Amino acid sequence: MGYSSLLSFSLGFLLLFHCSFAQIEQVVNSQQRFQTQCQIQNLNALEPKRRIESEAGVTEFWDQNEEQLQCANVAVFRHTIQSRGLLVPSYDNAPELVYVVQGKFNAYFF
Repeated sequence: MGYSSLLSFSLGFLLLFHCSFAQIEQVVNSQQRFQTQCQIQNLNALEPKRRIESEAGVTEFWDQNEEQLQCANVAVFRHTIQSRGLLVPSYDNAPELVYVVQGKFNAYFF
């Protein structure tokens, strides 16, 4: 009884281990294929595709399907806040690059 349980457990673990490595290999191959397809010779200045105006400013969004943004794997947006305006905090579960042209930015990380 103990030997057959150990054998079935070992075979199940081996099968799971093999399937995991097959999935990892597929992900790596698709990433390598994507990296070889991105061949940008020069960068072009892009204009925002969508503009949303609010009481305290403007939010502009760039087209994520643009080739140079897809190759960099980024999404670009800009908040322009009027003097004494307020931008409501939001949560994104991805890294962000934030810069302030004028004024100051207070960030609190817990």
